[in-house]
Amino acid sequence: MFYVKGNSLFTFTPPALESTAQDTPRTFPSSDKVGFNLERGATMLPLFLALSTVLPTCVLFFIILLVPTLMSTTVAAVSLISTMPTATQPVLPLQLACTPLTPRPGPPESVRDLRPDDIRVVAGIGDSVMAGFGAKGVQTRFLSPKTLSEDRGISFAMGGDDGAITIPNLIHYYSHELYGSSVGSQFITVCFGPTFCPDGQYRPSIGKLNAAQSGARSANLNHEIDYLVEQLDDAYKAKTIQPTDWKLLTFFVGSNDLCHSCFVPASMPQTFSIDVLAAIERIRMAVPYVLIQVVGMFHIDQIFVETQAYPKYCHPFPISTFTLQNEVCGCAHTAENRTILNDLLPIYNSALQSVVTYYKDPKFLSNETFGIFYQPLPADISSFPIDAISNVDCFHPSAIAHEWISKNLWRNMFLTSAQKPTTPMIFDRNETIYCPTDADRIQIT
Repeated sequence: MFYVKGNSLFTFTPPALESTAQDTPRTFPSSDKVGFNLERGATMLPLFLALSTVLPTCVLFFIILLVPTLMSTTVAAVSLISTMPTATQPVLPLQLACTPLTPRPGPPESVRDLRPDDIRVVAGIGDSVMAGFGAKGVQTRFLSPKTLSEDRGISFAMGGDDGAITIPNLIHYYSHELYGSSVGSQFITVCFGPTFCPDGQYRPSIGKLNAAQSGARSANLNHEIDYLVEQLDDAYKAKTIQPTDWKLLTFFVGSNDLCHSCFVPASMPQTFSIDVLAAIERIRMAVPYVLIQVVGMFHIDQIFVETQAYPKYCHPFPISTFTLQNEVCGCAHTAENRTILNDLLPIYNSALQSVVTYYKDPKFLSNETFGIFYQPLPADISSFPIDAISNVDCFHPSAIAHEWISKNLWRNMFLTSAQKPTTPMIFDRNETIYCPTDADRIQIT
């Protein structure tokens, strides 16, 4: 509302109040008491004419400014509402451009009929690679607890961090109630030697069903299975999951056995094979409705050769001569021992394959709730860019490599053994993500 200060154009002189009797007729002021001030009207007329011109312009200008603001606010609100999760649009850690699978009436009865949307639980048995050691690289300029971190949330086999391209997150896109993925990072867990993994190192709130520990060898597998079975039992009791829910367990062990093979007889392929078979058998007996993918090892001897050309990258602590690479994989620091590693690697992978083959016997095939398959990983380390290797120790894979491994193993899950890669796999930073169809099944043949 606009107000104009000044003298009025009209003057009004009220009559004097007089005491009158109730029956005295009421009188009104005569015409000479009310009049129009022509002089004042002439003075104020230009102001009225100006206001009649300016006010519509102000109103129009106000509308021009206000309407876009109101529209943009409305659009933003609608957009926000459209992106909010609903009962049919759950919050997922990873969004893909893949078409969702057509729902089936219920979970399949056979392990040979599994699709990604049938997997309800993910779990892992492994070593520092599965634990995600050093995956995020050096976090400070000094060697510190943050540097010695297991970044479990971005582990290729068990990571569940938002935005991380991992096998669990790829499954989660199709199976919205997935349980078991690791989230976040924790201080390194260590197994010292073939029989000693100190208790109290696991952080279930972070690792969930990721039982992997840095330094673990095949002789430490019972320790990891103890943790996994305990966590599963707790989840059953809490009714978070059911024993009859389908589970995918990724098994990635052997690098530490290989790294000790040049001087520890107990780490040789024969003993390794016995330990792995015993572990798989225990899992078969203790974990119902489980599909195990056994992942082969890659040439860790090549990592030491390829990283020698990047001394600055591999020495990330400027005020210290300490290099963590010198403390890992004792059999990789001389050319002679690297030759041993190169020669033994295919024997270790053959040992893993022999365990998988053992369960192809008809007496096991009749069990429709247990399955196992081998996933070769013949990565060509020479094709890796240096940032695919963690600068924490120039040995473990970085987040970039974890992502690349995830994409390849994911694609290969839908291939038969005869279709899986046997020649060296070339690193591709722009590796695409395979989108399974309704007809695809996780292949165990």
